[in-house]
Amino acid sequence: MDAIIIANPASGRGDMDNLKRCAESLRERCDEVEIWPTERPEHATELATLAGAYLVVAAGGDGTVNEVINGLHADATLGVLPLGTANVLARELGIPLDAGKACRRIVEGETIRMDLGVATDGDGVERKFSCMAGIGFDANVIQEVPARMKRDLGVMAFALTAFKVLAVRDLPWIRIQNGGEHMSQFAIIANGHYYGGDYKASDSASLTNGELDVIMVEKVSKLLRPDIFGRILAKKPLSKDATRFAATELEATSDERVPVQLDGEIWSHLPMSFRVEPASLKVVK
Repeated sequence: MDAIIIANPASGRGDMDNLKRCAESLRERCDEVEIWPTERPEHATELATLAGAYLVVAAGGDGTVNEVINGLHADATLGVLPLGTANVLARELGIPLDAGKACRRIVEGETIRMDLGVATDGDGVERKFSCMAGIGFDANVIQEVPARMKRDLGVMAFALTAFKVLAVRDLPWIRIQNGGEHMSQFAIIANGHYYGGDYKASDSASLTNGELDVIMVEKVSKLLRPDIFGRILAKKPLSKDATRFAATELEATSDERVPVQLDGEIWSHLPMSFRVEPASLKVVK
């Protein structure tokens, strides 16, 4: 088979030497291997659409992975070369964060089918996500993080910006509807365990169970709830101290403009609905 490496040169370790070494590893398995660098936002989606039903390696962070899955052919297989900041999907699949070892896994790993989440905004526009959607607080944080701080400090940039958001913003309330109605100021729609790196949002979510895990922090104060903050620092699942339920579809609305992030990148704002597409992506783990 042939392989296409769709690479984000702006990611932390997306240099050509890394990519060429990955291409050499893939040639043990593939007839033809090409590197297609991205040039602008959403370019990875365009390139994935052109790649066809081959092995398509997303080389970058979770944002690059998200762009690729939104253009991927139904019969294509996704490989993940984690070169970004948080690399949540790579962690979820057990893929090594070392580029060389990750390339070896792409060559030797097994192919599974995983679920994808799908978000639909108020205009009916759909976008898939591999790991999580975040509504409210975390989306505000992502929106505020300066690109240079993210590049220099990695995941620590998000923690520092979180305190800034808590200090200067009053977060609006969100209505989560799934049969009943729940009120929250911060919600995570999780397709897997991990969130923002090696933090855990849920201990019951799975890429392959045909459900989304919904975790809601009802109140986010300027000091943040001590139990929630403690769990983040201890890298324990937030779902233990927050309202949590499983769903195959749900809706989220607010009386104010509330941003939504998908796989760590701002996408749109409420109102929005969410659903799961079971076993819709072939991926190497």
